[in-house]
Amino acid sequence: MKDKIVVTITDVNGSRNYLLSQVLKKIFIYIFAILLLIFVFGALYMGYLQDETNALRQTKEELISSSESLNLEYEKMKQKLSTKEEELIAIEDKISLLEEQIGLNDEANSTTIDDRLENIKLTVEQQNILFSMIPNGKVMEDGGVTAEFGWRIHPVLGHRHLHQGIDLRAPIGTPVYAPADGVVQVAGFNIVSGYGYLVVLEHNFGFKTRFAHLSRKDVVKEGQFVKKGDLIGYSGNTGISTGPHLHYEIRFVQRPLDPANFINWNRKNYEEIFQKEKRVSWQSLVKAVANLTLKQP
Repeated sequence: MKDKIVVTITDVNGSRNYLLSQVLKKIFIYIFAILLLIFVFGALYMGYLQDETNALRQTKEELISSSESLNLEYEKMKQKLSTKEEELIAIEDKISLLEEQIGLNDEANSTTIDDRLENIKLTVEQQNILFSMIPNGKVMEDGGVTAEFGWRIHPVLGHRHLHQGIDLRAPIGTPVYAPADGVVQVAGFNIVSGYGYLVVLEHNFGFKTRFAHLSRKDVVKEGQFVKKGDLIGYSGNTGISTGPHLHYEIRFVQRPLDPANFINWNRKNYEEIFQKEKRVSWQSLVKAVANLTLKQP
């Protein structure tokens, strides 16, 4: 064994001789086998990662495509909503003009409001009935009027229309209260009108109030009776709106009235409403209120 290194291992079973070349050969084989296993498992793992990456890429592309489709559908629905809003506003404007033409406005009458009321004076009890059943006073703690009742250019749609209520500035979440006793006719999200979350109260003597762009909170339900001062919702910015506010309407047998006249209406100036708001049949209404108290025991 010239020029060769012999490694002798001795134990209880005896001694064994190994040539160093054989040891190195075995070590090389083991190292090669380990490296081969690492390579095989690495290749398999890389293939797995590649498959996962491809699957995620495909999912991403599908989500992008779905998002684009949803955006397209949203734009179509938005366009349809805008068209329906314009049609609704045009119809309301035509109705208002028709009412003026056929003489529903009392300004054409030759007699004055004072003459028609025949100097009827309401008792305290009759005033209580009047101010509990007919909308009056503030409906919220607002920051002032941002849009008054009457003809204007629509701030979103850009055309001339009759603004059938007033807009009251208020931060989102400001409590809104019932202006008179009544029953909840509508409480929910209204897509067609652009009013967003809407509450409509039906009061006595043909009066009705609308509260639009409210926050989406179910405070009252349809068919629920409310008293003057009851909480009916919170101001918001839902529907077609340029900012947080409350759109407040008052109607008498579907005729839009200026809410400002009713917000400022109180017991000290209760007769002024008869002059300011002439689209209400005050003569017969006051007599009806008087008859209510006369019939009570």
